[in-house]
Amino acid sequence: MRPLSVLFRAACACAAFLVLSSCAISPVTGKPELMLVSQQQEIQLGKEAAPSLTWGYGGRYRDEELQRYLEPIVRRIWENSERPDLPFRFATLNTSVPNAFALPGYVAITRGLLAEFDNEAQFVAVMGHEVGHVAARHTAKALTRRTLQQLGLVLGGAVLADSGTRDVVLGVGALGSSLLLLKFSRDQELQADRLGVRYMAELGYDPRQAVQAHERLMVAVDDYLHRIGEKRREGTIIEALFSTHPRESVRKEEIRDMIGDLPPYQVTAPQGGTGRERFIEKTRSLREVHQAYAPYDRAVKYYGEGKLREAEAELKKALATMEGQAPFHNLYGMLMLKRDSPEKARGYFERALALYPDYQPSVYGLGLVAMSQGRYRDALVHFDKSLKLFPAHAGTVLGMGKSHFKLGQYREALPYLESFASAYPRHPEVHGMLGLCYESTGRLREAVQSYQRQLEVAPENDMGALARERLAALGMTPS
Repeated sequence: MRPLSVLFRAACACAAFLVLSSCAISPVTGKPELMLVSQQQEIQLGKEAAPSLTWGYGGRYRDEELQRYLEPIVRRIWENSERPDLPFRFATLNTSVPNAFALPGYVAITRGLLAEFDNEAQFVAVMGHEVGHVAARHTAKALTRRTLQQLGLVLGGAVLADSGTRDVVLGVGALGSSLLLLKFSRDQELQADRLGVRYMAELGYDPRQAVQAHERLMVAVDDYLHRIGEKRREGTIIEALFSTHPRESVRKEEIRDMIGDLPPYQVTAPQGGTGRERFIEKTRSLREVHQAYAPYDRAVKYYGEGKLREAEAELKKALATMEGQAPFHNLYGMLMLKRDSPEKARGYFERALALYPDYQPSVYGLGLVAMSQGRYRDALVHFDKSLKLFPAHAGTVLGMGKSHFKLGQYREALPYLESFASAYPRHPEVHGMLGLCYESTGRLREAVQSYQRQLEVAPENDMGALARERLAALGMTPS
């Protein structure tokens, strides 16, 4: 059989598979749509992603009274949506970066956005928009689109012959920690706006507050950038967050049009459909805490730039204002590690954990302390706990690999080092460690490739020298 005929048959089989087993009915429009992700897979993906997304945005903001106030509001939106049967969790996340998101089973908003709202209706507008993304299966559609774009890579293998292969094509286990990297289209953003406005009206809120909510979002963005001495420009994290959203003026006008298209509704929420008084009272403590984070946010920026003296000065301001915040002590611990003071660092990490048990950044920090002191078995205990809390944390993955490597446990080190190297191929040491692990486990071809890669990335450091030495010992000339 000619190769072209084989490819044609595979393509036909693929097309038949997609048509016969991948159509679904949109919960929002009631129309058929191509979908390679089942509802159960959506739920599983959301479950896998939630821990990493939570810690990627600073961990949960710990205020049980605030949680008891906000969670029932979001639950009402969820239960009023087109997919009320999905599992539900809500969290406020402890970061000044203004953002909100929802995945199947999980809805979250950051401290930095919540602190800028004037009333409950604005909060409902943003939460309704995010729930709208879940109701319309936008994450599943984005995954389907990405899968179709990549489908040419598997056509020749006839791997789509049975329904179980969807997990293979989608790589379900690997996608969980990267769902937010999937961009929604402009049409999807507007559909989520339309759903959010409708949810507001159906729950008794003034839908016109959706326009004000968008304006407050822009205020939150500018406030955060002002805190860290930045301005809006392309390439920043803030611009990345909103890159697919319609332009501000256009979006507000379109929201007004959506409100005009609503069927008759009745405003029942207090203060003219805003719920302002109770919102201001219930979020008063959060707003005070948010202000205390201003010097901390600057300290984080200085730390990332290597300006340790400036970072410490800002941290002292933050601690003088409010001492009971685990992130303040954790960052001080990281500063002490930078200054080669592991025992002082340990003290700060332990203080953070006393305030917030299982605070993942400080669990990780204790692993770094142990590793810096050559206590690699202790380091593994801390890193193992850190990975359970934050499965996608790159630093912990490297820490696990490096600790096993230092203990001579090369086979155990390999999966961690391989995973880290695939995400950070320019790291100055990882390829040398991989080379030694491969060589020690008899995988000489991979060892040579890793040593050569080490020399490409960082030939002048200790790992570069070791790679050059091992290549010579293996009778290879460095390329």
